[in-house]
Amino acid sequence: MTNTMPLESYDGEIFLYYGDISRDGYQQISNAYEARINKSGKVCLVLITYGGDPDAAYRIARATNHHFKEVEILIPDICKSAGTLLCVGAKRLIFGDRGELGPLDIQLSKPDELHESMSGLDIIQAINALQNQVLDSFRTYLVDIRLGSRIRTKTAAEIATQLADGFIAPIAARIDPLTLGEHQRAMQIAFDYGQRLSSMVDSLNSDALIKLVSSYPSHGFVIDRKEAAELFKDVVAPSGPTEEIYTWARTVIGKHTYPGSSPLVIDVKSLLSTAKQNQLGEKENDHTNAEGVEGETPQDNGDAEQKGQNDGNDIVKSDKPKSRANAERGKRKGEAPNKTFQKAR
Repeated sequence: MTNTMPLESYDGEIFLYYGDISRDGYQQISNAYEARINKSGKVCLVLITYGGDPDAAYRIARATNHHFKEVEILIPDICKSAGTLLCVGAKRLIFGDRGELGPLDIQLSKPDELHESMSGLDIIQAINALQNQVLDSFRTYLVDIRLGSRIRTKTAAEIATQLADGFIAPIAARIDPLTLGEHQRAMQIAFDYGQRLSSMVDSLNSDALIKLVSSYPSHGFVIDRKEAAELFKDVVAPSGPTEEIYTWARTVIGKHTYPGSSPLVIDVKSLLSTAKQNQLGEKENDHTNAEGVEGETPQDNGDAEQKGQNDGNDIVKSDKPKSRANAERGKRKGEAPNKTFQKAR
């Protein structure tokens, strides 16, 4: 793990959001913002997500801009779907080498299927393909009939229409109008939220929102830093303090699996302060133990591994080895290092 000092050199607050975009995540990040009493006017939100609820993404973006005047989002890895929508609400994107965004196509549940979803673009693209096929079929039939016989153009067109209709009608009959309306409504939600967020911070280039909503062929399509710079007005690579934040974020991703049902939300600088206090306490204990009488049992300082301690300290403290006194005391007490990565509240 990198030393914590470079994280402290960033001239603003640092928050980590790791996991799916959800209402629970919105509540967690709002609580973290509100708990920060002496907030800076600037924030760097480290965002790692496969997507989620667009309503929650909109609320998180609005809340972040409510609490901070200058919003930066650092993208160290995957940031898809609703995560991309949240990025529309940032003034600047700090885009790491391994970062990637995705289209704003909303995911919908598949009819008659459990735990399976489909892109809101699927049925729209199917209709567009069907429309193109109808036109191609009509042209082909018309030309073949007109040039292959002495039938008049009007009659040839009528025959071509019937042939094209007979070819396409069975396919078109499989499209459910209610499903089509649901998909169009879902895509409209993504567009309207994106339009509101972009108007708030002026983050997108002209026509970028339309491209994000409807111009990509799949939900998992990769938008890297170079392409993101064509869509967003302010996209930069990590440098200086933000490069250290990026390196730290990559370490977190490498050591800890993607959270399950609830995202991990952390006020990084608050944890840095807690970690420093713990390190000072360890140094004081080392000094006391070194000067103690031989054979004297060290005093248990209020159960340093107390139950209420924030488990997130593990991801911000540096990987410095314990002192010899601490190591010996750990052996006597039978302590084991805490390697859990529980979700901060």
